[in-house]
Amino acid sequence: MVNLKRERKFLFFTIFALTLFGLLMVYEASSIYAFKEYDDAAFFFKRQLLFFAMGLIFFFLTLLVDLGFLRLRNKELLLFTVFCLIAVIFVGKRVGGARRWLHLGGFNFQPSELLKISLLIYAADYYRRKKNLIKSLRLGLLPLGIVFGLVCVLLLLQPDLGTGIFWAMWAVLFLFIFGARKKHLVLIILAGIIFGLIFIKMQPYRFQRIVAYFNPFSDPRGAGFQLIQSQIAYGEGGIWGVGLGEGRQKLSFLPASHTDFVYSIIAEEFGLWGSLGIMFVFFLLFHKMFKIAMLAGDDFKKAILWGIIFIFFLEVIINIGVSCGLFPTKGLPLPFMSYGGSSLVVHYILLGLFFNASRTERVAV
Repeated sequence: MVNLKRERKFLFFTIFALTLFGLLMVYEASSIYAFKEYDDAAFFFKRQLLFFAMGLIFFFLTLLVDLGFLRLRNKELLLFTVFCLIAVIFVGKRVGGARRWLHLGGFNFQPSELLKISLLIYAADYYRRKKNLIKSLRLGLLPLGIVFGLVCVLLLLQPDLGTGIFWAMWAVLFLFIFGARKKHLVLIILAGIIFGLIFIKMQPYRFQRIVAYFNPFSDPRGAGFQLIQSQIAYGEGGIWGVGLGEGRQKLSFLPASHTDFVYSIIAEEFGLWGSLGIMFVFFLLFHKMFKIAMLAGDDFKKAILWGIIFIFFLEVIINIGVSCGLFPTKGLPLPFMSYGGSSLVVHYILLGLFFNASRTERVAV
């Protein structure tokens, strides 16, 4: 028997604890940089704390939302996100040569984060409407592929190839779990690899990242710098870690140490056991989420539950994989732990959607 209430409590309080630990690590990783740039060592910590509070508010508000309303308005939600993605191309804040942020009321907002809500709901409703056609390439996959293709084009114009690849991977997992033909999925994967290689070749910095992935010391002060510094953090941490607050990579050595590479700081200060402990906690979370998703009977709710699991799963695998050097460098946050207002708030909205979509189910054998 599965006690749904107990499983949901475990999910919420474990994620709550992960976020609190993430707040600690954001302060640890950013305090020196924040003091240099803003004369306030707690600058990023206080902002992340504010985003945490906002995330909790949105979490509880999402519990009150009628999923039927979201299902009926899924196209409007997606169109609004597409409008934001277009707007960021023209009026977005330029950071590091890319326009990925809109400046709203003193805060920077990343429109691509909205895709985790709007594209998820659109795909879930698409499956509900056309689940009997999902095995058809022309009638089932092609219309959905056009929507995903449009989104990926807008992401490439920012440019943000990595997020486009993320959604391509998510789509493959989503279609696989809901019964698409394997030969169609193979075609999608091959097409994605071909287009990915073309877009990588079009931009020299992307190609340099791939080269640096195989041999970071070929460009130790350029494309390979982050990966090298991340590996140094792992090496310094060893088995037991150097201790909380004793890490050196946060001293302006490892760029983005409080955002994309916070896991490297955890590995340095808490060692192998600490980093494996975080991985084990995520494993437990996914195990509980799988059990809850298996109870869903409604097609729309089932698609939402599995879609959220795939979002969190891919983010964790890619972030930790990049940090360990298993994947090429890609700016993707570690869910509930990395610094980032848009990401943290959206993740708590997704958690609210997960609880909302699962709460009508009770107990299963």
